[in-house]
Amino acid sequence: MKAQTRRQWIVTHEWMVKPMRQKEWISGRGVLVWLAEVFSALGMGTYLVGLLAGIGSLTTGAWWATVIGWLLIVFFKLPLHFAYLGRKRNFWRAIPPFTRAWRTSWFARGMFFSIVFVSAGFLQIVFWYLLHWVDLSASAADIVTVLAWIVGIVAGVFIVLTGVYCGFAMSYCKSLPFWNTGLLPIVFVIMGIADGLALTMGVSLMTGKDVAIESLEFWSRILLVVNALLIAGYLIRAYRRHSTAELAAQDLIKGSTAWVFWILLVILGIAIPLGISFATMLMGEGQAESLLIVAIVCHTIGAFALKYSVLKVGIYRSVLPNVG
Repeated sequence: MKAQTRRQWIVTHEWMVKPMRQKEWISGRGVLVWLAEVFSALGMGTYLVGLLAGIGSLTTGAWWATVIGWLLIVFFKLPLHFAYLGRKRNFWRAIPPFTRAWRTSWFARGMFFSIVFVSAGFLQIVFWYLLHWVDLSASAADIVTVLAWIVGIVAGVFIVLTGVYCGFAMSYCKSLPFWNTGLLPIVFVIMGIADGLALTMGVSLMTGKDVAIESLEFWSRILLVVNALLIAGYLIRAYRRHSTAELAAQDLIKGSTAWVFWILLVILGIAIPLGISFATMLMGEGQAESLLIVAIVCHTIGAFALKYSVLKVGIYRSVLPNVG
């Protein structure tokens, strides 16, 4: 065997004898997947928080939160996913009922979840607009209220499914042990809702504080603490499950991705918003408002950092581990 051919054989089959980092979803065009999933989480959290905030008493801030959440899905998540596709003209083949791939493919399920949410969410936004700004008769208002409840429930269920399906798609990748855990979708959902609480606080500040910021801060504190504990448990579990998952966790904690994890996610995305949330309890209204803006920005940076760091440390286990 010639030396050049022998070297080529070794390079081609390198993945068989040692762990290899995945690049499909984070390098090159894969950056589109990262950005799409970030906006998916932000859209899910913002829409869901706005929807829940408007159930008790419909306000301008709650309505705008649902609008912003819907727009994040329609104009950021879906176009970014579409731009990532190879054969864009055939995308409709991944949508039920044109395919049966939904039985095994989380991508096909995600397409279905997104389409149902976009449709139901649009109707919910329209119905809330009619109830809040249009002078309807009593009978018309009752009909619109019932319809708003129905489409609101459907939209609420499917926005959660839209935000969580990426976590399930990643957790089903058995060849990447660091992702292959049921904790991953939970971490994504809770962090997305926490980020949605932050963005809804920003909307409330712009619309005259008609949404109870104190309540949003209270739930934000709880979710940030819960997510910090979940991330710690996730890493501990990775160390104990598989050698490749342990390698990924080490890269996240003290490797090339550590600065994203510690600075952008832990410090900016969790610690600073949590500290500001506690500090604003002792401050005046003017001082608290300035700090809340900082917390909202840090929250959003943390949303980008979480998905980036998890995607970046996805490492395939070797096919022949004993050889490695």
